[in-house]
Amino acid sequence: MKTKNEKQAKETKEMEKFVAVRKNSAGNLCEFKSNSGKVYDYEMALEAVEKGQVENAILFTGRDGKQHIKSKTDTSKKDNLSNLKEF
Repeated sequence: MKTKNEKQAKETKEMEKFVAVRKNSAGNLCEFKSNSGKVYDYEMALEAVEKGQVENAILFTGRDGKQHIKSKTDTSKKDNLSNLKEF
């Protein structure tokens, strides 16, 4: 039987991290590339973030009432999703 720490370590290893983004013509994020090379369209990314599969993003409800993706809050603007390199 695995200990709680072993389960957490396994879950952490399996989590994706967004490392690059693609923006549409309006400048909005529309695709995300993970550290494993997987490319997510916006809907797929919403699902992955909602399920807790992405370590550096969270969901928030916008003024439009819809769910949107943003960076987890920290003190660095460098790792904000909109500041990631584009692919």
